[in-house]
Amino acid sequence: MARRGAAYPQVEPGAAGLMDSRVAACAPRASVARTLAVARRADARWLAVGPSALVSTAALERAAGWGLGRLPVAAVAWRDVPAVTERTPEVAVRRRLAESAVPALRVRRGRRTVGAIDGAALGMARPSLSVAHRLEHPASPGGEACLWLLRLAGKLAETDGIAVYAVGGVVRDLLLDRSPLDVDLVVEGDGIAFARRLAPEIGGHVRAHAGFGTASIADGRSADGTALPRIDVATARRERYAAPGALPEVHAARLADDLARRDFSVNALALALLPGSFGRLVDVPGAQRDLARRRLRPLHPLSFVEDPTRIFRAARYAGRLGFRLDATGRRAVAVALAAAPYPALSGHRLLAEIALIAADPHGWRTVCAHLLAWDALRLWDRRFRVGAAGRAHVATARRLDVWARRAEVGLDGTDVVLVALLLAQPMSVVRASLARLAVTGERATRLAGATAGARALARRVARAARPRPSQLDGVLAGRDPAALAAAWLAGGRVARRRIEWYLDRGRGVRPLLGGEDLVRMGVPRGPAVGRCLAELRRRRLDGAVSSLASEQDFVNRWRERAGKGESR
Repeated sequence: MARRGAAYPQVEPGAAGLMDSRVAACAPRASVARTLAVARRADARWLAVGPSALVSTAALERAAGWGLGRLPVAAVAWRDVPAVTERTPEVAVRRRLAESAVPALRVRRGRRTVGAIDGAALGMARPSLSVAHRLEHPASPGGEACLWLLRLAGKLAETDGIAVYAVGGVVRDLLLDRSPLDVDLVVEGDGIAFARRLAPEIGGHVRAHAGFGTASIADGRSADGTALPRIDVATARRERYAAPGALPEVHAARLADDLARRDFSVNALALALLPGSFGRLVDVPGAQRDLARRRLRPLHPLSFVEDPTRIFRAARYAGRLGFRLDATGRRAVAVALAAAPYPALSGHRLLAEIALIAADPHGWRTVCAHLLAWDALRLWDRRFRVGAAGRAHVATARRLDVWARRAEVGLDGTDVVLVALLLAQPMSVVRASLARLAVTGERATRLAGATAGARALARRVARAARPRPSQLDGVLAGRDPAALAAAWLAGGRVARRRIEWYLDRGRGVRPLLGGEDLVRMGVPRGPAVGRCLAELRRRRLDGAVSSLASEQDFVNRWRERAGKGESR
């Protein structure tokens, strides 16, 4: 029994009492397979890789299970891991873990690593910060409606006795004073049931995806009638990837597991929405610092191997938000490219990323500044090489895309991106890339033909010094829009100007008279009607006819000549 007034010593375990001493050492260039064998022989949970890196045996087992045993261990290790000494107090250890972007600490004795402290095993409870005051007066358009939605979701969840959080991009965008493009909610419970509870309150329509425990709500409106962005509701989950690039196996979990499965630290942010804790921020270590520094950091070194489409997402975020990929991310890209190909990764998912880039107002910045710089298109085909010509085509394609959108000429943005990226590649790489993207059949034939014939078509368009409009129409009529885009990219100023004329005005020229009008004027039904209309269109292109009366006069003369056996 404790005695009143007695002094008792306080036990301060320090780092020595918190660390796992089962640490083996390995060289950075040693293979994953060899290092894993060392770890198993030593019964080590952690391995010190060189002077300042750590890798867990669990990470080595996962990499080896994915067939990456030949990779150097440095590729899957955490680098620049903060270090403490055995005497560092526990409070200081916990502070270092909370501030660090790495989930572990090294414990050193002199220059040697003698232990590791795993933040997860330590049961780290991160201090929470309320940002409710930053949400009360949103600066971005649509912010008021989004805030109303989040409060409504919290009140409904409280009534149902469950916890709900806003997560990912919506939290990131609100903290950056940007209008969210969509709203992601995570429920520690049944996400689909909660979506069906929320939808009637906002007049939206639910589409459930039972296999993933998710649902989408579209067409919702706030109390004042403001249109709401799309709302995605998910059950909090953890994910396991059976193979690199495969769709994950999903299991219900807690919010902390849900944040840990995400792509980047700036997307691993959550806002509590229950009324009693509204605005409390939950995140992974380092997320707020990364957001302030506009930095993209994947949550672990094998993140892009798990899901290579995250590379394209990183490029989109970097282009749209002005963020930069940090050193961990750049190394992760290199590891993912070295681990290619990815048989479990569907081409449809890769193509969907290109479609998202094409639809993004900053998509060309994404392609030019990031995908080409990172050499990311080797995921399509290992032989894909980025040279000066390829960069020039992409830079020029941005001008074509801007013009086409302004002129509303109907070019397919995804096809323009693909043509721009593939135009400088050998035809074998073009065909292999299209096949990898699951572009097959008629579309593959069109796009491959567009790149193969681009230069020849551009030369034909630019050949004549002063061609009649009908002559240009004769060269360009019936061409696929992707072929016209490719010729625009491959041609010079004259070819581009003429192709723009055709897309904007020439191809839309039509006679005032139609086929039935010609029949009533005495042109026999059948091929003669088509020939007469084609000639009438050529004359209208060249300005030889410009009114209904002049068209009728031409048809009468054409009919008379045809009756005499003349060709025109």
